[in-house]
Amino acid sequence: MSQQTTGTVVDIRLNVAKGQPMQVVRSVQVSAGEGLVGDRHAKKGSSRQILLVDQSVLEKHSLQPGQLRENVTVQGMDVRSLEEGDSLTLGDIEFTVGELCDPCGNMDAVRPGLQEAIHGERGLFLTPIGKGMLSVGDRLQTGN
Repeated sequence: MSQQTTGTVVDIRLNVAKGQPMQVVRSVQVSAGEGLVGDRHAKKGSSRQILLVDQSVLEKHSLQPGQLRENVTVQGMDVRSLEEGDSLTLGDIEFTVGELCDPCGNMDAVRPGLQEAIHGERGLFLTPIGKGMLSVGDRLQTGN
């Protein structure tokens, strides 16, 4: 990715317990190298700390925020344009883009056939390089 892209954080959710609804928050503390404070996936060394999803994917598949178990939803940019190893900034915090999140069988519990329908679109994992507060309304920026 070489060109600059921007977007806006429109939703933040914490996965507080397996199988439980995601907790909606307006702001969350981000811990460098760990993830979102209070999220069960915030673990040092994990490649699955924060799941970033593009709102247009939710709209395309008639899904509500949180149904893909995403932590951060953005609008105004195509998350699929990011590649593993890219850097991006959410608010004032820098992140490294990780792997694509392959949809698991749990997606079919949301709606039969969803696992196959969203293949390649579920989102990307992020690892925070910096720390600070992330809030709904923060800008997302990528590129030079």
